[in-house]
Amino acid sequence: DRVTNEEVYCRAGVEPLHVQVTKILQFLLLGTFILGCFVTLFFWMYGKPSTSWLSGPVESTVSTDWVKNFFSTKSDKNVTTVLIWLWPFGQTYDPSLCSSLFNIHYIKSDGVVIHHCDISPDLSNLPPFKRPSFQKWIWMNFESRTHSSQLPGIENLFNLTLNYCQDADIEVPYGSIVAAEGEEGFVPPSKNKLICWIVSNWNQDHVRVKYYNELYKHIEVHAYGQAFGKYISDQDYFPTITKPRDSFIHVDDFSSPKELADYLLLLDKNEEMYLRYFEWRRHFKVKKAYFGAEHTCLACDYLQRHKEYKAFNSLDKWYWGNQRFEGLRGPCYIVEGRASVY
Repeated sequence: DRVTNEEVYCRAGVEPLHVQVTKILQFLLLGTFILGCFVTLFFWMYGKPSTSWLSGPVESTVSTDWVKNFFSTKSDKNVTTVLIWLWPFGQTYDPSLCSSLFNIHYIKSDGVVIHHCDISPDLSNLPPFKRPSFQKWIWMNFESRTHSSQLPGIENLFNLTLNYCQDADIEVPYGSIVAAEGEEGFVPPSKNKLICWIVSNWNQDHVRVKYYNELYKHIEVHAYGQAFGKYISDQDYFPTITKPRDSFIHVDDFSSPKELADYLLLLDKNEEMYLRYFEWRRHFKVKKAYFGAEHTCLACDYLQRHKEYKAFNSLDKWYWGNQRFEGLRGPCYIVEGRASVY
């Protein structure tokens, strides 16, 4: 009789070729599936940020030199991302005002902006995740030191400072004067009152309050603020203490409040003298800072230009140190015998 190939394989105890191929393919498919499960499980366990918070101080530059060459670990190398961790005073704004991306995942952020006045005293609302090696924490504060509480535990926590002070890593003044593209046709608006004072922090012991109490004895002063039941945010106005020349009147130029009052009454009667203080508006214009949005945009710009690692280990000394004081023209800092006025 004729014997088939399958019968020969069976008599010899060997499986047919097509059966062997099928079993091999089944084994490879099962192995691929198991390997895929392991890979998925690995990324699920280790791809998420750790829940341990960085409770210790930021490492010094000596012990973290290796970090300097480790900033290219993100996939989007050409995209700088800034995470707003705490909205300043709870006030939100449109992040699309600049090209950076906001409110993205913490683990992908190049910088995390944290507003000082919104930090809980126990630091419980700070990021509860481990800080990625490429990420910088940015301390943002625009209140004076007398209105900013010192918080234990943040002295060595941040990488950068964002503040109105000139020696901050990212300086953002409340406003500035920039050159106009052409000659401006500025005309002072008409007014029916001579002097207006806006004060947000009333304290009888402050020198400015004592000066006001003496000044209004000689000239009418319309005061606004919480102490007067007429509150207007002082952030809506540009401080005229900023030069150029002949743009403001300083109390230090007068020997007494009465002498200042007499000069103001003279200006009120002399239009030519009064308009002289607005001559600078023909060639310059005021640039007001957009609180919150501009600060994060400038933070993004700084991160793009400074890829190097940096640790800031003296926040308390820098902002609340004994050498720092409140001057007539704002907070000052003594550096090598010089007083820098902001």
